[in-house]
Amino acid sequence: MLTIAMGCCLHLYRVIFGDEQTLRVVMTPTTDKVLLVPMTYAAVTGILLWHRVKFANTPHKIFFTMALVYITGSVPLHIYFGLIRGDVRFYLEFFPMWFSYLLFPFYAALLTMFSRLHYRS
Repeated sequence: MLTIAMGCCLHLYRVIFGDEQTLRVVMTPTTDKVLLVPMTYAAVTGILLWHRVKFANTPHKIFFTMALVYITGSVPLHIYFGLIRGDVRFYLEFFPMWFSYLLFPFYAALLTMFSRLHYRS
């Protein structure tokens, strides 16, 4: 949940203050490296715990799996641009502002789903 909350805050800052201010203040290579830690943890633990999750129904299972693919797929992207290249400008150039708006309901749904997860013993 920390990963999603951090991402939500970064996108909210972008929407309020714009791309240039976001790059100067909050979306820096250092921020990307910090975000990479809980993101990698969430990806690894999500993969390892997937078989223990008690899914309420098929749509729940699909949404959880989509979330896991989203987080896991983001890890190599952040490793390359944050760690290897040290240039996070790519995110704001590749993903237009409207993408941030699309993520808000997605993030809200993720936070709700993750807060209600149950696991098999």
